[in-house]
Amino acid sequence: MSFPEGFVWGAGTSAYQIEGAALEDGKGLSVWDVFCRRPGATWNGQIGEVACDHYHRYKEDIALLQAIGVDAYRLSISWPRVLPEGTGAVNPRGLAFYDRLVDELLAAGIEPYVTLFHWDFPYALYCRGGWLNPDVSDWFGEYTAVVAGKLGDRVRYWMTINEPQVVAVMGHLDGTHAPGDRLQFWQVLQITHHLLLAHGKAVQAIRATARPDSQVGIVSTGPIALPATSSPADVEAARQATYGFAERTLWSHTWWMDPIFLGRYPEDGRRLFGPDMPSVGPEDMAIISQPLDYFGINMYNGHTVRQGEDGKPVVVPQQPGHPLTANGWP
Repeated sequence: MSFPEGFVWGAGTSAYQIEGAALEDGKGLSVWDVFCRRPGATWNGQIGEVACDHYHRYKEDIALLQAIGVDAYRLSISWPRVLPEGTGAVNPRGLAFYDRLVDELLAAGIEPYVTLFHWDFPYALYCRGGWLNPDVSDWFGEYTAVVAGKLGDRVRYWMTINEPQVVAVMGHLDGTHAPGDRLQFWQVLQITHHLLLAHGKAVQAIRATARPDSQVGIVSTGPIALPATSSPADVEAARQATYGFAERTLWSHTWWMDPIFLGRYPEDGRRLFGPDMPSVGPEDMAIISQPLDYFGINMYNGHTVRQGEDGKPVVVPQQPGHPLTANGWP
């Protein structure tokens, strides 16, 4: 078995999961710092204040990346480490950490792939309305310009937001992720629009600030349906289950990617959401649909479907004893 020429082997993390140093060197609180202190919010009450201590041990970690032979390392920047209040004054010690990290990676022959937002939203901005505040996309654009201005001479590959679906649904609808809110559906729909606007303004900031050959994308997740057979009917059922709207859900790839790539929300989603549709400004879609260089997709598993008698997808249950990953997923 061989891989295509140019295929990149990499490893990836997110800042809050590994950095630690949550209260050091001028870093501000993130919503995860606060959320993890709630009794029962996390497994066994775990919190990221030390985690892998990557903030202090990054050179050892990069040596490990070298040892396993990766070509690239996908890291995320902690927004409140760079801007403790989320906007305004820059924390030079926080920004200097990522400066050192990028230099160390490049010296080791490892290409940095930078994610600007992997969920650790500044708590100070959450107290000002968070992702519901109409100014949030401007805040994110400002933050992006600071990071790109510092690292953009060396970093070529950028990702604006990791899995905005998770931010909206798990963070603000069912409350299982930080900040742990359970808002009304129409409010979460407005958050989806603000996330998309933030993405667009971040793309603009990178294009204006970083090296001219920068590659910019976004990373999505969502349902992946597999056809039960190779028949055209089952393939169509899998397409519908992956991209269509059978229920009021915000996990669908198309809800997020149609605005980015087509400049509009999907019509079946608009019909389903009706009066809950977000408020959209006259220039919003032009901002959201900035041209991208690539599209990232996180695929964790898939569910199998066949076409039912009514032409709609029907889930085919997993057989007893089917293989599981370490965290219990197919």
